[in-house]
Formats: sequence, C-alpha cells, structure tokens
Amino acid sequence: MAWMREKTLLVVALTSLGVFAPACGGGSAEDSDAPPTQDGPVLVPPTEAQLRIVQAAPGSPAMDVYLAGDPTPVARAVAYGATTPYLTRDAGAVTVELRPAGSAASTAPVVSQRVGMEAGTRWTVVTAGAFGASDSGVAMRTLLLRDNTVPADGGQTRVRIVNAGTDAPTVDVDLGNDGSVEVASLARFRDSGEQAQVLPSGAAFQVGLRTGGQALTSFTVPAPGSGTDTLIVATGLMSASARAGDGFSLLTAGRDGTLAILRQNPTVYVLHASPDAPALDLFAGERELSGDLSYGTLSSPLQVPPGAYTLDFFAAASGTERPSNAPVATATTPTLVPGERYLMVAAGYLEPPRPAASPFTLLPLTDRFASDPSNLRLRWVHAAADTPAVDVGPLGSERRVLPDAPFLDVPFASATAQDGLPLPSGGTVTLGVVPSDDANRAPRTSFSVTPQPDTRVFAVATDTPGAAPGSWDLQLLWVDTTRTPWTVSTQADAP
Repeated sequence: MAWMREKTLLVVALTSLGVFAPACGGGSAEDSDAPPTQDGPVLVPPTEAQLRIVQAAPGSPAMDVYLAGDPTPVARAVAYGATTPYLTRDAGAVTVELRPAGSAASTAPVVSQRVGMEAGTRWTVVTAGAFGASDSGVAMRTLLLRDNTVPADGGQTRVRIVNAGTDAPTVDVDLGNDGSVEVASLARFRDSGEQAQVLPSGAAFQVGLRTGGQALTSFTVPAPGSGTDTLIVATGLMSASARAGDGFSLLTAGRDGTLAILRQNPTVYVLHASPDAPALDLFAGERELSGDLSYGTLSSPLQVPPGAYTLDFFAAASGTERPSNAPVATATTPTLVPGERYLMVAAGYLEPPRPAASPFTLLPLTDRFASDPSNLRLRWVHAAADTPAVDVGPLGSERRVLPDAPFLDVPFASATAQDGLPLPSGGTVTLGVVPSDDANRAPRTSFSVTPQPDTRVFAVATDTPGAAPGSWDLQLLWVDTTRTPWTVSTQADAP
C-alpha cells in the first residue's frame, strides 16, 4: 500500500464519546439501538459489482431507491443519516433513482445517478444538498465515489472524506487535529479521492476542519476496527445549532451501514466572576486553555473533545507553560457532550470575607435557550457569593418585586430555567432583586435592561470587587450568546 499516505494520530483518552448510533438501512438514522459491526470488507465477486447509498441531504424526506427500469425499490425509506448495505448484482451499468418514500415508480426522481458497475467494482452514491432548493449551488444532488475493493492491512483503517455540508465552505482537513493538514482545500460537494488516508485502528481520533487558516470546528471519531474502510461525510448545516438534527456533523459509514452521526466537539466559555481572584490562567493538565482572564471577562470559545475535565486556575503569568506552584483553585466540569455549548462561571471567594460568603466554585451552564425571534430570552445566574437566595423580577407600579416574580428563591451557584424568560422588545425593563425571605419586597438592587428581539443572554449577578461584606453591591455580567463568539458586558445597578 505504498501509494497511501500514513499518519501517526494524536490519540485522545475520552470520558464519553456521546455519539448517535444510526440505522444502517431505511428509517431514521437516530433510531437504532447499536451501530453495525464492521469486520472488514468482503471481496467483490469477479463477475459482479456492488453499490450502496449514503443519504446525506439534510431536510430531505426518507427516500426509496430504484434502479431505472425496475418498478420495485432496492431500498425503502432511506432517511437522512442512513447508509444502505452494499447491494451486489451482475456487472453492468445502472441508473440509480431516488424518490420520496411511497412515491410511485412512475413519478420523476428527485435525483438520479448513472453508475458504471464494471465487474469487480464497488461504488457509493452520496446524496447531498438542500431538498427542493432552486439555487443550483446548493440544490440536492448525488456524488459518485468508486470504492477500494482491496482489504486494508491489519492494524489499520482507511479513511475517505466527503465535504457534503450544504452551506459549508472549502475546508482543510486535519486528521488528529494536531496542526497538520492531510486534505487541503476540500471544496463543498467534493471528496478527498480514492487515495485514502491510512490511520492506526483501535483508537479514537480527532478530525479538525479549518478554513482560511483558522479553526472551524472539530469532531471525535470512535475507534475504527482493524482492516476497515471508513467513509467520513461532513453533512448538515453550518448555520444550524450544533445540537440540531440538521446541524453540521460527521456521518461515518462502514461496510454494513452508518456507524455513527457525530456532533461537533463541545464548546466552552469561561467567565471570571470571582470578586477577590486575580487575573487567572486556566489549565487542563499541561495545556493552557485560557490566559490572563480578569474579573468580568469571558474567554475565547474553547472547543475540546467530549469528557469531564479537571480545571486548574493559576494567578496569571507570562508564557503558556503550566506553573510549578499549586493552583489558586481547582474545579471539575461535568461530562461535556458533543453538540453542546457551555458557560463555566468561576464564582465565589478565594478567601470568603465572612462565614456567610461562599468559597470559590465553578458553575456549569448549558446553552439551551428557546428559539424566540420576537423576544429576549434571559436566564438569571446567581453568582453573588455574599448574597442569600433571591427573588428577581420586573418592578411593579410601586417599585416592588412582586410576590409572583418570575424568578423565586434562586440560591447562590444556581440558574433559572434553561429555555430563558421571554422579555418583549421595545422598551426598558427594570429587574429588581430582593432576598427571598424579605416581606417588604423593596429591591436591594436593580438593573435596567433593554430587550432586543431574537437575543439570548445569561444575566450573571456577581459581587462587586472590593465591596463591603453584606452590602448588596452587585454587578450584572451580561453574557450574550446570540452570535459566535459570545460577548460579555458589565451593567452596574440602576439608580
């Protein structure tokens, strides 16, 4: 196999892979209980040829697959994300036709593809693009791949990559996500070619995608079997949420069907909200994740393989090497899941100023805001370590927090419902904050906000650095998740 390029991979030990196990034939690609096994390719009989279909067109209905001239489908209801097993038939050219499931064989196919099916060959037809689109640049289409029929060597797997993302840019592919590029300038609706990438089997590996010299996203691929071929199809919509069913993802296909649909690696933002902590450098093991993070600032987006991480916080110093001294604080994340975005709020005191104040902690929050084009969606995050449980809500006509305020009895190190409180746009809202056990209901502090439509915000209430103990001197760190990268701004209490 001298014509194949080899690479030593960066192998990542993972706490959780968090992948889907799609069906290998018809039906939904996310309904199967387990991925098909892949024990290595079966040789193609010398007088026959093999053909399979990979359904990678997001938004398309399940498809029946026909061979032109035959009134009976060779595969039924092949849903988005599914891969059929190889169909073996006598050699000879065929035309593959796809119709929405249940359509009559006499109706016009949505797409069709001629396949030579020469004796001893193996083929894959990948559907891609947007179903029903009139724009020829993104319309649904087929991509034809001639597959390798020679078994891979033991201890290795061969990888071929297709860029089928409907709105994906041209990408560079980094197998291992270690800074090297194995497939350069892979345009949309193109594949990496028959010259497969040869990787060691038996270990999970990273796939990094870059565009314009900058990281675009990354994925974790489960360990492939020895002597196997894996087709990796980048599919879905970059413009959709990473956790959405049609979000940009990797479909991996083996000999017997779809192996997995892999969501993008989780993304983490860290917010420094500890009032007495210095500027911080953040490490996971020996790797610096973020440097010189001062109070009230938000890290750049950090995309990491799925799993749980122990984070060490050090006083900021020059360089990126892990300091030899002990960290000022250590915290552990929950298991980070593919397709999700997280806000990690570093809150509490390194040295609590009084017994009632809470020590340093890490508050993990998942971005699960409801989609709401008309309103601001707001989650209140209680990160003020020297403040008791609070009620929060718009002030009534007497400038009091009403007894039925939307946020009641919110303790330190907690947040309100994941979908967020809808606040209508078109005016200013004053949010009052009062101790939950205060019958007077006069706000101890308040914040004026101007809701904007289609906006999603974590409102993180923190103690102001240097404030007197028990003074209710709070600030609101306004973390706007509407666009990537997220942003943070500071709001002082309203007069």
